[in-house]
Amino acid sequence: MTFSVSVLLAVLAVAAFAGPLIGELLGVPGAVVELVTGIGLAFVVPKDLTASNGVAATLGEMGFLILMFLVGLEFDFRTIWRTARANVLFGAGLFAISLVASSLLIGHLAGASTLWVLAGAATSVGVTVPILHVHGWMGQRFANDVLMVGAGAEIVYLVVLNALSVASRHDSLATTALLGTRTVLLVGFTIAALTLLSRARRRVPRHFHRWFLRNDPIEVGLRGTFALLFLVVAFAGLDHIPTVLGALLAGIIFRAVMGNAKTIASRLTSLANSFFIPLFFLTVGLQTPLRSDVVGLVPIIAVVLVAISVPRLAVAPYLRHRGYSWRLAFAGSTSLMAPLTILIATAEIGRSAGLLSSRNYGALVVTAALSAIIFPVITKRLLPTRGEDAAPAPASEERVPSSE
Repeated sequence: MTFSVSVLLAVLAVAAFAGPLIGELLGVPGAVVELVTGIGLAFVVPKDLTASNGVAATLGEMGFLILMFLVGLEFDFRTIWRTARANVLFGAGLFAISLVASSLLIGHLAGASTLWVLAGAATSVGVTVPILHVHGWMGQRFANDVLMVGAGAEIVYLVVLNALSVASRHDSLATTALLGTRTVLLVGFTIAALTLLSRARRRVPRHFHRWFLRNDPIEVGLRGTFALLFLVVAFAGLDHIPTVLGALLAGIIFRAVMGNAKTIASRLTSLANSFFIPLFFLTVGLQTPLRSDVVGLVPIIAVVLVAISVPRLAVAPYLRHRGYSWRLAFAGSTSLMAPLTILIATAEIGRSAGLLSSRNYGALVVTAALSAIIFPVITKRLLPTRGEDAAPAPASEERVPSSE
């Protein structure tokens, strides 16, 4: 390791330590502080160290893959189908409504590209989770309802984003053929992976039991988890599927075979949140120095923020219908207006697919940062601490088990 690389890693580690502490003081997510810090550091860090193939960028990409793996761990399709399918279906409908509104506002009025239109329909729960956790709502019916609505919209968004990235490089017939082939390969790989892991767990249960131990000296659980993650990511690369979807799929496979493995999930989350995920946001900022020509895209950024926020107000009457107060219902809707991780994923995929120029890439990252500053602040003012405005679950409805 060269001296310059070691200094860069030291600077990033200090920034990762200070980011969430500063975020708590300012009342914004720590990821936003890390992103803005990275943008500031881009003006002083040598260009060769911030290149997309540099060591910092590689570590940051690992953090993003781990983040998406953890998102995949939240999806238990059997539980969703049994107790939360109405929320997921509403989330899919919310994406459709948002896409129509975004097409009118961003595509028709602002004349922006298709990727900007899609960005205006973005919904994710990456910022929603810590907000609900801080206020004591995680594991409660309200949090599960909000997260399942967001998850439904997020899944559909990622599928459409993948289709758009393929369509950008091929004609309509080739796009259809490629998407069909990739879907078949993806389904086949998923079934094969689930079958092999399930059989292995039945035949050598003592080895899989070690995945759940807290004090295993060789950390079989973490090693096996990382092995699964990067094997699926490697398959995604071979199948020309965005690695973000591969990491998400790895988490879904792990959850399907291992169940709600809280021990390994908590250890992986601690490892990721302490270093790798902060590195991701810092390196995104490093690769997105503010450019003067981004100022010309301020009107589009403003329109995208409107497109992201207004359609999600439809979540409020839906939550009100499920028995929550209007204050809690609006807090749930605003908590889904900060799609930080999904917008950054869109920027990364858009740049790699040739759909975004450097100027538009920077503007989309700025949009993501602004959404994660404005809307969480509003949510925190609306969202009461658990117990102040709690709505009991109807007796006839089963609670969704907590993933925390």
